[in-house]
Amino acid sequence: MGNETVKSPDSLPEEPTLNTVGNRGFKWYSNWQHELLCCSKCGWVGTVSLDDLDDPTACGASIECPQCHRRIGEVLFPNIRDTEEAAAQCNEEAIRELPKFREQVAHAQARIDRFKQEKLDSIERLPELDDEMLEFTWDIADAAGEKYQVIRLGDTEIWRELAFFDSIPRFNEVKGLLRKKYGTRFKMLKPTEASQEWLCGDNAGKLFRLDYT
Repeated sequence: MGNETVKSPDSLPEEPTLNTVGNRGFKWYSNWQHELLCCSKCGWVGTVSLDDLDDPTACGASIECPQCHRRIGEVLFPNIRDTEEAAAQCNEEAIRELPKFREQVAHAQARIDRFKQEKLDSIERLPELDDEMLEFTWDIADAAGEKYQVIRLGDTEIWRELAFFDSIPRFNEVKGLLRKKYGTRFKMLKPTEASQEWLCGDNAGKLFRLDYT
């Protein structure tokens, strides 16, 4: 939901209340757009809107002071439990979003179940290779509306499985299986440029700490 266009909540208080505590975290289904905030750096006081959110992640987005752009809070994106609780409290936005949220969760779970069945989990599933020096690449590909992680040796595809965002732990698991299968002939598993965003998620700096060998 953090990647979609976000909308304002419905049930709003008649009068805002002043919040002087910096970097406060607000739940999405709350009245964060109608609370008076105070910036401890420049002294600005006022309310914020969707336009004042910045640096979104999977968990939430920072609230910036409209005057000096200092971070003065955070809005936390909802999970399905948050949405169910807000819908039970008659929040109209949550009621609208809940069916779509449940569908997304069901789709994600089905995808995880499929991955568990099809993933590389044994060296016996890897092919026999004759090369003395094996330098693999970790690539990504689109097929039938899905993202796949593809392991290649040169132009030859060695393995393909469903891809997941921020997948460095899986990268290390696959690298370990390749090393176990091919022994000293395994030299590296290196991500392609196209795969780096999915591999590192929202933190590109992880790439610099990644061990290819």
